[in-house]
Amino acid sequence: MAGGVMRAIACSRWAAVLFAVALAGCSVEVGGGGGTVDAERIASAVSAYLREHVPDVQPGRIECPKDVKIAEGKTFQCTAEVAGTKLPVTVTLSQVTGDDYTYKLTPAKALIDTGKVVTEIRSRLPAQAAGASIDCGTALIRIVEVGGKVPCTVSLAGKRQVVQTVVDDVGGTVHFEPATVWMVTAPSTGKIGDKVTVYGESGDAQLEVTVTRLKFSTGDEFDQPENGFFLGAYVTLRALTDQQDLIEFTAVAGGTTYPSDAIVTSTTFDPPLDPVILNQGEQATGWLIFDVPTRHGQLTLHDANNHQLGTWKY
Repeated sequence: MAGGVMRAIACSRWAAVLFAVALAGCSVEVGGGGGTVDAERIASAVSAYLREHVPDVQPGRIECPKDVKIAEGKTFQCTAEVAGTKLPVTVTLSQVTGDDYTYKLTPAKALIDTGKVVTEIRSRLPAQAAGASIDCGTALIRIVEVGGKVPCTVSLAGKRQVVQTVVDDVGGTVHFEPATVWMVTAPSTGKIGDKVTVYGESGDAQLEVTVTRLKFSTGDEFDQPENGFFLGAYVTLRALTDQQDLIEFTAVAGGTTYPSDAIVTSTTFDPPLDPVILNQGEQATGWLIFDVPTRHGQLTLHDANNHQLGTWKY
């Protein structure tokens, strides 16, 4: 059985935007003089562009300020209702000749397609996590300022990891934080002798755990199991980072869970695995003892939050 698997989400930027940042320049002639921008025609142009380039998201009301004086380089903002929120669009005037001018429309915030974000995160997960759910919220379209974040939660088998989608520019280029998605694969399952690597929430490998062998006993004149058998599991722990002690083993037989707290005074299961805190590179070995009703079942490994990390069948 392979140890836990994690997959890096690349630090390179990725586009989740719905349309290009610089919208096409357009020319318009304002009749009637006055030297002011035709707010209604600019609003119509913004609406037309959104309908053309974002056909799945029909814009609502478009509002542009009135009485804006025509001048070379003049900028002002219109506001478009998109997906229930407001998208500011900056209008820049150029090539001004009298009441004639051209303009460029530039969204002031990024329009993010959360469906594309989900697809991108899923494409970067390992094959073992194909069944993971990814939740970026109920809004299909998010309007996010530069530097803003869209949190997405990756979940599988009781384990959760929040991945922040960080917007780098108004063009919708994003990157992910953390750059590494932690192990969200289903709990590793194998046989006695297989190793499991325990990962923390940051995605760092913390501990290697191996159940090297099992031993059964029906007890002696001093110690008798209440359920039928003493099960001893010889475990090896190796710390990959400091301060490692937050794991728990249980035995499962016939649908019932049995903790590793059986007390045996004989030397059948010496040495015991003592509860110790391990620092990087340190190792501990010893027996864990369970009182179980049968020789067939499984051992399970949990973290401090009761997330199942691995299973050894016996």
